[in-house]
Amino acid sequence: MIVSLIQRIYQDSLFLNSLYLMSATAVVAGFGFFFWLINARLFLTEEIGLATALISVMNLVSILSLIGFNATFIRFLPGSERPNDKLNTGMLLVGITAVLLTGTFVVLSNIISPPLHNLLNTPTTALIFIFLCVLTAVNAVTDSIFLAHRQTKYIFTINFVFSFCKILLPFLFVGFGAFGIFASAAVAQAIGLTLSMGILIRKFNFRPRFIIHWDIIRLVWRYSATNYLASVLNLLPVTLLPIIIINQLGAHPAAYYYIVMMIGNLLYTIPWATARALFAEGSNDESLLNANFKKAVGSIALLLTPSVLFLLVAGSYILQVFGTDFASEGVTLLRLVALSGFLVSATAIFGAFFQVKKDLLAIIVINSTFALATIALSYMLLPLGLEGVGVAWLVGNSIA
Repeated sequence: MIVSLIQRIYQDSLFLNSLYLMSATAVVAGFGFFFWLINARLFLTEEIGLATALISVMNLVSILSLIGFNATFIRFLPGSERPNDKLNTGMLLVGITAVLLTGTFVVLSNIISPPLHNLLNTPTTALIFIFLCVLTAVNAVTDSIFLAHRQTKYIFTINFVFSFCKILLPFLFVGFGAFGIFASAAVAQAIGLTLSMGILIRKFNFRPRFIIHWDIIRLVWRYSATNYLASVLNLLPVTLLPIIIINQLGAHPAAYYYIVMMIGNLLYTIPWATARALFAEGSNDESLLNANFKKAVGSIALLLTPSVLFLLVAGSYILQVFGTDFASEGVTLLRLVALSGFLVSATAIFGAFFQVKKDLLAIIVINSTFALATIALSYMLLPLGLEGVGVAWLVGNSIA
């Protein structure tokens, strides 16, 4: 029976790619758990709080720099007659956008977040920050290339390698404080990009060229721009909340929030990975979308329910590993984040359906509602501390 189940999984592209994506994210989260555990022993809590905010800025830059090409690659690469032209155009535009956004943040950091400005106030640290953020942004879009080809096994391999390197790097940067923690995370991303490019060149006949093909931009710009807006709206709360928390509540709550969301994102891997696999399958063969949609819903329900229950029961013990203060200050937030998993699943799976159908207005309405509600409620409930942020997260997802 077990052998038959394994054979069925390997014959079903949706299940197989979903499992590889979940495993890839689980590897990142699992090694990330040890990464922050090591940092908690090597660095001060205040340094961890500052680093988490700096890493959140890097992640936000990566999201904003994608300019919709993460979805465009998945939707338009299958069956394309000019895959290299599309890849070179997309990755080059992502890199240019990352330079502009990161440079702007560095220039305005004294206004946006004075605590982070103190970490970036020398030309050397500023240039290193910009360079590493650009590499991280380009690395972020390569996952979509493998997913478009339904070869997510490479995503798993790449994530394993750079995540393993990530837990070793803090020992090299221990003398650099909060910026050393950031550098550890960013250099690991650079290692991932190097490996991704090697696989693309060797296995997919990719030929890197610093050329922008304007006819391709004219072909995909509307789809890219709309997906870009939708994805930015969806991820704004995740990336802005650490900055809001560190500015309003301080570095310690920012550290507690980041660790909780790291655990929550591991839970959300289940719907996010399944939704991305559904998007890839629908882009390759839209006639099977309804059947695959039902399978995706069933898979999420089967895996998510026990995972949520586990976090509700054992969440406090998990946080204890990072320290008693993490457990006492973050357990309520973790439970609210866990309960939100069912709501996140609904928006993720329907988002994939709408992407295949190119009904992007629906996604924008849902994501804008989520972003505005979550950020506004977080500001209103900040006097309650992290518990208020957790309530805002739950309510924002409910409205979406």
